[in-house]
Amino acid sequence: MWQFRIPSWIILYLLALLAQTALLPQIFPAGYVPDLVLSVTIIIALYETPRRGLAAGLIGGLMQDVWAGRLWGLNALTFALVGFVVASLESRIVRDNIFVPGLLAGLAQLLVVPFQWVILRMFGFAFSWHSFTHPLPVWLLFSMLITPAIGGLLGFRPRHEVDRRYSRGRHRSLPYHR
Repeated sequence: MWQFRIPSWIILYLLALLAQTALLPQIFPAGYVPDLVLSVTIIIALYETPRRGLAAGLIGGLMQDVWAGRLWGLNALTFALVGFVVASLESRIVRDNIFVPGLLAGLAQLLVVPFQWVILRMFGFAFSWHSFTHPLPVWLLFSMLITPAIGGLLGFRPRHEVDRRYSRGRHRSLPYHR
């Protein structure tokens, strides 16, 4: 049941931040580096309860805000909302390991960018809409492809499958429990 522990989330977010700041700038041009932390948030939230999805988004967003050293709270708020919504939708969507995480990642990316633009405008930052959303197609494609890959690499499974396997294994190990 490692996928449901907060220390494992922190390790995943640290690895995502390292890859996002050290590896992805070598592949993507400046200004087009995709948000890997958002993909990890979606994968975690997809297999968690809404409350834990909110917590995962808050942790990931806050870690990204602290790592970047500017605008603390912007990613924390945005990712917490995304984590809550994705985790809330989890029980209502068809379970597919490739299409659903990719679709949710693309939709989240499509909603996060305008939401953050509006918040930044409210606080007096004058970014033009075009410059802010220009790399959006690259981010959409990247998140739609990388999110299912992350879930597959990590072997994330729905909570009910993991709980069922865990409870079966526990019952077998106890000699007097049937």
